[in-house]
Amino acid sequence: MAIVEPITFVRSGNATQITVVSDLVGTVFYNWYIDGDYITTTTAPTYSIFLEIGDQVTVSITDTTDPNFDPIANAPEGYSPRRSIYWLRSTDSDVAKYKVQQKKDAGAFDTIAEIVDVSGKWEYDLLSPRLDDLADYTWRIIPIDVAGNEGTTTDIGPVTVVRTPDAPDFTNTYNSGPTTVTFTAAA
Repeated sequence: MAIVEPITFVRSGNATQITVVSDLVGTVFYNWYIDGDYITTTTAPTYSIFLEIGDQVTVSITDTTDPNFDPIANAPEGYSPRRSIYWLRSTDSDVAKYKVQQKKDAGAFDTIAEIVDVSGKWEYDLLSPRLDDLADYTWRIIPIDVAGNEGTTTDIGPVTVVRTPDAPDFTNTYNSGPTTVTFTAAA
């Protein structure tokens, strides 16, 4: 197994197609990771990811000829800007939905999602929005019954987020006199 370096990135809108080359012979399995989180395994050396405007990620790819390779146990180090929020369903039989709220540091709770209760489902999960580096986050899940009444809240956190910081924003200016481009940090 080795970390494979991407050789091309082709971006079209929110889609980025990544192509890699392996020096392995035979059927090669490519394991794709975003910010250290396992995404998928393919036998094709090309994969597309979709990013929101302004989103930044680190893509890592490992290659192997072992069909029994464990991509999760062998994941590269990574620090995701998002968190998976898991909870078990309420034992109340009249729950209609769950309101998921998030709080950053000492701020107020904001609703980030409402999840409809599915009969027979015992656990739920939600991927958080992009989180800021070195900030503390707390989540709460509030069951809501069919009449709109809130049940007992489940709290998760606080969790200090440590992730790869975003690349700095910059601006550029062109000067036709000496034919130069000047890059400066954005304010």
